[in-house]
Amino acid sequence: MNKIWANYEKGMAVFDNCHSPTVQSQWRALKDEIGEFVREPNLSEIWDIVHAAGRLFYKLTGIPFNLLAYPTVRKHSQRFEEYGCIRSIRNCEGKCCGKNS
Repeated sequence: MNKIWANYEKGMAVFDNCHSPTVQSQWRALKDEIGEFVREPNLSEIWDIVHAAGRLFYKLTGIPFNLLAYPTVRKHSQRFEEYGCIRSIRNCEGKCCGKNS
C-alpha cells in the first residue's frame, strides 16, 4: 500500500512539474474526463472523474479529495512505476518528464 501511495505522489509531482496544475488546467482535465465518460461510459471513467474533480477541489481548497478515487490513484501509481508517466501510453504526450522520458 505504501508503495502505491509513494509512486502516486512521485508520479503526480513529476507530472505537475511539467504540466502546471492551474485552476484552468484542472477544470479542463475534469471536462475532458466527463467527455470520455460520455463517449465510453464505464466505472473506470467515473473514478477518473472523481479524481479530476478532487484535483480541482484540492487546487481550490488544499483538501486532497482526489485521494478518494483510489482506483485512479492505483492506476497512476502503476503507470508511473512501469514507464515513468501517470498517463496511459496512448495519451502520453512524451512530456511526462519521468524516469523513462
